[in-house]
Amino acid sequence: MKNDITDILFKYTTGEATLEETNEALKEAEAGFHLEPGKNEITPEEAAQTVTGETPEEVTGYGLLDTGTGSMEKVKIVNGKLGDAINQVNPDGTTNMLAFVIIGPKRYEVKGDTLADC
Repeated sequence: MKNDITDILFKYTTGEATLEETNEALKEAEAGFHLEPGKNEITPEEAAQTVTGETPEEVTGYGLLDTGTGSMEKVKIVNGKLGDAINQVNPDGTTNMLAFVIIGPKRYEVKGDTLADC
């Protein structure tokens, strides 16, 4: 089911599916959450501005932040960085809380305010 939900969200963050279509698909997949219009809605213009590249540092645009709370928060990323740190990075490179960003057709782990490959 997790892969189905991720695929549903990829379609949304790439602009292939509307908010309404995404919420219907999430409901059918029994995701347990939906996207709120105006709160975590990515507009077609924002989806069109989103760029992903070969590395996390090349990512700029709008995506959805997953902190494991059952909701997705809309975030803006510029050159692989969020505006604020989401979690703390420990000296060994682990974090005190897992967090991920789904943006365009990709998923990244968040380490502090920085995107990293999963």
